[in-house]
Amino acid sequence: MTVLPPPGRIGYAWRMTITPRQLFRRATLQIVCMSACLLTLNSCARQFSVSVNQNVLYDPRPASGLIRVADPGLQSCINVTVRQREISDITDITVLACPQLEISSLAGLEAVASLRFIDLAGNELETLDGLRRLERLTSVNAPNNLLKDISGILALNSLTSAVLTDNPDIPCDQLESLQQKLGQNLIRSPQCRR
Repeated sequence: MTVLPPPGRIGYAWRMTITPRQLFRRATLQIVCMSACLLTLNSCARQFSVSVNQNVLYDPRPASGLIRVADPGLQSCINVTVRQREISDITDITVLACPQLEISSLAGLEAVASLRFIDLAGNELETLDGLRRLERLTSVNAPNNLLKDISGILALNSLTSAVLTDNPDIPCDQLESLQQKLGQNLIRSPQCRR
């Protein structure tokens, strides 16, 4: 087999002959490399945990049957809380700190009925519907999300404070209702959706 020179090398006297054996070796090497790449990509699709000095920082794998939620960021937050505080009963979780975990759904969180404080800063939430049934929840920290609806916390009688800054798409009427309820204990952006 004869190989022509690469483009840009036309004035060059360049010619190379590849034997069938060399061609077979190259094809085999390409197949091995492609297989390795596919195996690497496949392993990246699996859930994993991240630890530093034996402290788990991120773990989306379901904890030992305590609670399962669909969102991997929220699952990680719950798992890390359970492991760090050595919690064996879901009712022992009263505080969840889940900032910047790319959480987009709070579905399933109603199982953590004893929750009093939740930090959801810097996530991708559009609603707070998953908080609707948490009757003991007193404080919500959810700045810098994509919130478009906060009706999930409007009816919570236990709620005493909320931080909702950097969420300009929250409807003004919802923010005003929450402002009447919480007064100065609501920290919000001046802009809202009319």
